[in-house]
Amino acid sequence: MDSETRSREARVRAEDALVRFALLAGEHARDYVVIGGLNPDFLATRAPVPHQGTTDIDLLFALGFDRVADAPDFSWVDTVLDAGGFASTNGWRWDAMSGDARIRLEFLCDVWDHTEDTVPLPGSALAVASKIAGPAAALHDPVERRLAVSSSVRTFMPDAPETMMLRFANLGGYLLAKAAAAHSRMLDKDKYDLMYVIPYNQHGPREAARAVARQLAATDESSDRAEIRRVMERYLDSSGVWAGVFAETMLITGDTATRDQLRADAAEGARSFLNELEKA
Repeated sequence: MDSETRSREARVRAEDALVRFALLAGEHARDYVVIGGLNPDFLATRAPVPHQGTTDIDLLFALGFDRVADAPDFSWVDTVLDAGGFASTNGWRWDAMSGDARIRLEFLCDVWDHTEDTVPLPGSALAVASKIAGPAAALHDPVERRLAVSSSVRTFMPDAPETMMLRFANLGGYLLAKAAAAHSRMLDKDKYDLMYVIPYNQHGPREAARAVARQLAATDESSDRAEIRRVMERYLDSSGVWAGVFAETMLITGDTATRDQLRADAAEGARSFLNELEKA
């Protein structure tokens, strides 16, 4: 949400929005992959402090590997949005209320054969997907994650199960999608998110690079290798903006390391990642 600061509390509401949408979607909850700000908590399991949090949910729809005309029928999306009380002014960003707090979903796609900024979801009269370059690789081999259905969601859906399974981007897919976002949007949150996962995933920067290489090999997205390399090179200067954003955000979220150490960690993480990617 543009007007809300990222926080752990906002993340809870964002996850509730995802679960609420998915419950209403039923079997169609497998028609998209979660690529946004919920992922770092699952991927960066060695982080010294919790992730900053997120204010929205990014859902990547499987458009783009084939022609738009060959896409699945997304008429179910209209029913879900209406039943969930979601409203939109642009067709791809949808808001609803949870108590007195706003929750947000964003529909995204990576389509190479469509020139407009948004892509219709075939069969849907209400929704479109915002076209962004780069995240298509995240659709390959997603990870099944079990999410709890909170008491807040149960207020609206008392018959919901205790938990549900949803598809999330794997490590390599997330990093490629996040690198694409960092390159195109140049937002501080993307600079932080990307470097948060690089060193703090279970096996560190070298495994992050190997995961990216595996994803690239499986999806034949060769141009993405050059893009993520260019993005990671921006962290190599420990006194630069990108390492600085990572360090400052880590301090804000409670890391007890020094600013200089965090800057150095970002630079070293990027160096290790790039060295491993070159070998992969």
